[in-house]
Parts: sequence; C-alpha cells; structure tokens
Amino acid sequence: MRLFLMVIAMLALAGACSRGGPKADPFEGLEAHADLSEMRHLAEVNDGGWFIDFGTPAQAKYTVGDWRSGWIGRGVDGDATYANVGMRGRVYFGADRAEALVARVRLRPHGTRALTPYLNNSQLKSLHLGSGDGFAEYDIELPAEHVQRGENYLLLTFGGTTPIDGEDVSVAVDSIWIRRAAEAAADVRAPAYDTLLANVRLGDEERPAIALSRQSTLRYYVPVPPDAVLGFGVGVEGDGESPFVIEVTSDGQPSVQLLSGTASSEWVDHKVDLSRFAGQTVRVDLRAEGSGPGRLGWNSPRVLVPEQPERTLEPARNVVVLVIDTLRADKLRPFNPSSRVKTPAMDRFATEGAVFELAQSPENWTKPAVASILTGLHPQTHQQKTGDAALPASAELLSEHLQAQGFATGSFIANGYVSDRFGFDQGWDDYTNYIREGKSTEARDVFEEAGNWIESHKGERFFAYVQTIDPHVPYDPPGEYVRMYDPNAYDGQVKPRMTGDLLEKAKRRPPQVVFDAVDKRRIKALHDGEITQHDNYFGLFLDRLATLGLAEDTLIVVTSDHGEEFDDHGSWGHGHSIYQELLHVPLMFRLPNRIPAGARVSDAVSTLDVSATVTALLGVPGMTHDEGHALVGMMLGEPPARPTVAFSDFQDDRRVITTGRWKLVLRGNLTSTMFDLSADPGEKTQLDATAYPIGRRYARTLLGQFLGAADRGNWLSAEQKGGTQLHRENAEMDDTIRDQLRALGYAH
Repeated sequence: MRLFLMVIAMLALAGACSRGGPKADPFEGLEAHADLSEMRHLAEVNDGGWFIDFGTPAQAKYTVGDWRSGWIGRGVDGDATYANVGMRGRVYFGADRAEALVARVRLRPHGTRALTPYLNNSQLKSLHLGSGDGFAEYDIELPAEHVQRGENYLLLTFGGTTPIDGEDVSVAVDSIWIRRAAEAAADVRAPAYDTLLANVRLGDEERPAIALSRQSTLRYYVPVPPDAVLGFGVGVEGDGESPFVIEVTSDGQPSVQLLSGTASSEWVDHKVDLSRFAGQTVRVDLRAEGSGPGRLGWNSPRVLVPEQPERTLEPARNVVVLVIDTLRADKLRPFNPSSRVKTPAMDRFATEGAVFELAQSPENWTKPAVASILTGLHPQTHQQKTGDAALPASAELLSEHLQAQGFATGSFIANGYVSDRFGFDQGWDDYTNYIREGKSTEARDVFEEAGNWIESHKGERFFAYVQTIDPHVPYDPPGEYVRMYDPNAYDGQVKPRMTGDLLEKAKRRPPQVVFDAVDKRRIKALHDGEITQHDNYFGLFLDRLATLGLAEDTLIVVTSDHGEEFDDHGSWGHGHSIYQELLHVPLMFRLPNRIPAGARVSDAVSTLDVSATVTALLGVPGMTHDEGHALVGMMLGEPPARPTVAFSDFQDDRRVITTGRWKLVLRGNLTSTMFDLSADPGEKTQLDATAYPIGRRYARTLLGQFLGAADRGNWLSAEQKGGTQLHRENAEMDDTIRDQLRALGYAH
C-alpha cells in the first residue's frame, strides 16, 4: 500500500515546480473554472472539529441562509462575530459517519437561561445557561444513536426572549464546533472565518493562502467539468515537514486518494487530474495529516480547465421571444423522445438550434414566471407572487431596454395576467393583450398579427414578444386534433369549454369533481390536441419569417412560463406545486450559423436567463439589474465558471434548487425533500436524508447561500452589498379583470 501511494505521489508531483532555478508555470494553458480560495465561505473547515462561524459569510450554508430558520440578525463584539436567534434556531451539518459527537456552542444569553437541543428530531439533554453577560461555551452531547451519516438537523430551542433592536432574541451564538467525543477536550485554535486567508511567507516567497493547522481538513463540494484539474500550492510554516492528502469522494463510491504528498517550508505547486470525475458532483478534501506548531497553507486552490479560445459571434439583428403558455417540457419529443404529441415544426426547430434539456421556471404560474423572463429577476426580487401584485414603473423590462437601444418593440400576448393592469405594458411601441382587448386568443390570430407587425418593421431592428395560450385551459381544439389522441366516442362530464372550471374543482380538497379513466384520457387528449394545433401555426409563422428573408438574422427563443399537471402527483392544472410537471419547461434558441444546430445542454438553467442571453446575442449591453446569466457559452460547449443551478419559488412557502441530477425542495416549515431526476424524472421517490450525502450537502450549501444573498445577481459571492429589490405595488382588481382571468381558469 505504501508503495502504491508513493507511485501516486510521484505521478502527481511530476508537474510540480522544481525547487531551484527559474520556475516554469505549471498551470500554463489552463484557466480557472472555480476559485476555491474566493469560495472559502462555502468550504467546510475541520480544525479540531467542524467549525461553524456565525455572523460571517460562512454561516449561510448551515442555516438555510437564515430563511425561516430562526436566525434574525448578525453583529460583531470585539473579536466575536455572532448571530442572534429567537425561540429556536436550526442548523444543518454533515457527518462522515454515525458516531458520538459533541457540539460546543459558544453563546451569550439574553432572554433565557434554558437551552433544549434536538438532533434529527430526538430530544437531547437540556442545558442551563450561566448568569454571565459575556460569551461562554456549552457542550451538547450528540449520542451516536442519533447521529446519522450525511446531513444532520440540530434544533436549538430556548426558554424565553428579550427585545433587541426590534427583534425578540433569546441568545447570540458566536460558533458551534462539531467535534468527535474522544477529541472534545483537545485545546486547539478555532479556525474563525476572518482568519482563514492570510499572507504566508515561506523562504523568500509570500503567497496568500488558506492557513490551517497541520492536522486539519478543508472540504469543498464541487461539480467537475470535463478535463478538469485541481491546482494549488502548498507549504508549511515552522520546522519539519507535514504530510497532506487530496481525497475525492462521489456519492455511492469509496473515497479516492488522488495525491499523497509532504508539505515543506517552501511553496510547491501541484496539479491533480480530476477528469475521472467529469460530470459528477464530488466532495474534495484537502487534508493535512501532520502535527506540531506552524500553519499549513493552501495557496490558490482552484478547479482549472483548458483555456478556451476567444469566440465572438456576429450579433443577431432581430429577436423573437415566444412563450407558449402552459407547455411542460416532456410533452415535446426534443425533451421526451417517447412523447406521443405530434409537433413536427417544434421537432424541426430543435434540430436547427440549441436545446436546454433541463430549463426550470422560477415559479409555477404565469405572472411571476413571465416577470422573471422579461426582467431577468428572481421572484423574490420582483415581488410578483400574488394575483394583485403589479410591476412598478421602476422595473426594467427587456422591452424598455431594447427600445432604448433603438429596437422597434411589439408584444402579442394572450394571457390576461401579462397585461397593462399588472405593469407589463412598459417599453412597447405596439402593445396588444388579446384578453384585455376582447380579441381572439387563438394561436392562428396571435401569430398572424405578430407576423404582420414584423413584416411592417423588417427594415429596422425589432423585438417581438409573442405569448400564445392555446395549451392553457379551456382546452378546446378542433375535433381532428382531439381524435389524434382519443379516437373513441365520448359523452362524459369533460366539456372542452368547461375544462378550466372542472380542473379547479378537481384540485380542491376534498375534490368537487372526480375523473374516471375515460375522463382522464379525454382531458389529456384535449390538451395534447391543443399543442399539436399550436405547432401547426408555429410552423406557418416560421415559414413566414423565412419568406420575409428574416430567418437567417433573427434570434428565435422558444420557452414556456410553466407546465400543467394531469394527476401526476394527485392534482390538476398549475399554480399549486413545485414538481417537474410544472417547473420543467422547454427552452430553445435558434440563430443560424452562430448557434450550433443540434446543440444540447444538459445542465440546469433558469428561464430568467433569457433576457441576459438575448442581449448577449444581440450584441447590446445587458440590463443594469439583470440577475440572470447569458447562456451563450453553454450553447458553444464551454463550461461556465459558476454552478449551473436553477432556483424556483412557490409563493413564500417553497424554495427549490435544481442542480442537474439533484432537486432539493425546502418547505416553509423547514422540512426538505430531495429527488434524483436522473433515475426518477417523475419524482415518485423521496430520497432519505442519509441518501446521496454529497449531492444533498452541495444543494443545501448553494440554496443557503442564495437565500441569504442580498445581491441575487451575484449570489455566490461572500461579499453581499446592495442588490436589487423592487417596491411592491398592487393592481386594482375590478370585476372586468376578474372575469377575464376567470375565463382562463384562474378561480382566485
């Protein structure tokens, strides 16, 4: 075994710098994909135990970004950073194995002298807090029978509160140190977040480094892109040398020791090949295994990929954004090859551009979802979460931005929520809402008017926004389309023009309408028929653009605001859950000779990325407060230097992160559910909290960082300053607008 480790070390060190003479750049030809030093707030740090430093950027990954977890403010008192907590505080931490642990909590009491902890919902021994006014340490024993491998839930409950700055506070917590019971008595330096990064001088060379003791672990959860390597420098202060190990673990597999080396009193650079883990989310441990005084420094640890050549695309002249209301992705063969729904125009379109296989809507109903598409803002930022919410004049829509860049702007919208009453009429030279104006909402008519407008503006740069509503209730396609999917005679309760009312009654608890198998077959046939009918008019619209000579220089974006449920999880319609039938939507981009035809991207993205991608492909500046990301590089096969994740909301009661394979759902009561979308795309099996601990911890870390971010456009950063927040406005809901919305099945 020792010989095997020596061989690994020699192979890994082959690229290390020599210790004498001029040093060649061991990282030549590589560029940073993820700077782990900048992301140290996302790392888990073990130095005498896993250390949770409250009141710092390192807190969010343990406290769900303070979202509904009881943490209500942060402060500094001398060298102590702290977070206040109310009657209860929730903490989520990982454990490598089920063993006895001790949680050493450093806190200052305010409104209570009693602490009762719970671990994974089992009550532990209560503690009496001292009468002093300063910070003191208290040990909570975590018995082995209550500790689980993977994620653990520690709940701290208190006996009372006192008002501080308008909040009811029980205690201020400085830190929690999760230590093995056998090591709890060890006297070691706390690895406080503010002290992690230091300038470390070794010999004649000083470098910035994450500096820990000679027996410590720096742990990251990272997705591995193709051809990736881990690059870093390492060295140790003081006398002697210190062994170190680079270990990588993926879910369900044993840990792999990729490098075993010895740190000396000089900086030495290393490259570790990660390519065997490409496409996986892994846990990377940078572990020091020495002893004695002096710190070991990790200089600039980062995930590196081969340098990408600079690519510039000729800007598109025009853009058409098509939002097909209520179209779930798995109804289309480009996303679900086994779908029965016939959409030849959509199928052809998918082969001519880029398909994003896992695009997520930020919300499960129209208004917030479309607000995100047109503003590039998350629902928590634009505040369009209720029926009466309205976008304020301060909101910048893509239409306003492109209008200021000299584009003619026209909208052709068949949903009453995307209307002037709710602030969506900003920035359009020509604005049409077919519901509000009492006009036909059939796709045939919407596409015809959009085509007429485009023809009249083909001599100038234009932005046309088209939102069709054919797949939305009421489902009422012509008989020829219904017979494609249900050729049987039917005389049941499902009437096409009544489908909106029927679905609304079917989703009540208890249901006022119950469908039998024949009814369900008819409902699905009606919806599928609407999709096929819509595809026919979409194809004619594309043909018209080609006839006008616009196909080659017009970017066309096809997406949806949300999907539709057909009893997949016991309900109907939309606006009620966060399962994939409502959040997973189509997203495709076509721009001939620039976007590669047939490109497919499997990473999770959000439809709020549409506006940033459109401005990038048009060659105009991005919107000032856009929180999305341009997806152009991903279409060209370039891995982005950021996590490819999508965040979704459901009102104020659900928070969702989709990371590719993993989807983590957090409810308002802080219970969580995780699904493996690769093995279980229908989300039929909720994963146990101990299953896939690496995937769960990665998702939990990023979701906590996002929920705690003030600047959601730069949510990954440790520095959270500023950020955008629109002032909430309410629309006047008169009988006319209510009747128009009820006609679309919006009973509320």
